Amino acid sequence: MRTLYPLGAPHTLPGMTQPSHVIYLPPGVAAVPQMAPSNGAAGIPFDRAFFEQVLPPAVAGFCQQTNCKVPVVELLTVDGETHYVNGVAGVSDAWVALHTSTTEHELPVEIFVPYQTIFRVEIHPEMDEKRHRLGFLNPTDTTDTTSA
Repeated sequence: MRTLYPLGAPHTLPGMTQPSHVIYLPPGVAAVPQMAPSNGAAGIPFDRAFFEQVLPPAVAGFCQQTNCKVPVVELLTVDGETHYVNGVAGVSDAWVALHTSTTEHELPVEIFVPYQTIFRVEIHPEMDEKRHRLGFLNPTDTTDTTSA
């Protein structure tokens, strides 16, 4: 004999000891832990505050610790693109405008990136002088790189 339960009615199967709010996931599927929202940005780690308050001092601190003259800031997006960031042109609550360079040509590009698409931000020194144009422009740097 089968017992039928009305849709939406809370119930447990006979002999089942788990609470009715437990969800069983299929094999190979893992539950994603919930992140607490940060400063109104719905848990997005790279938000307006990151580009205004965290990134510039992080680049400066990295350069002091590693004695690098030309730091490269790489911004990776969820579509697989890598952007070489020369500087932050502007920010809003939804996106950041970045001055970027590419390895293919020397002309700078300004891109607008929604915060939700930013996967990772990396800072590292650039030792190859031919690639210095990919480096982050530090507004507090007073060294003259145009003189030979």
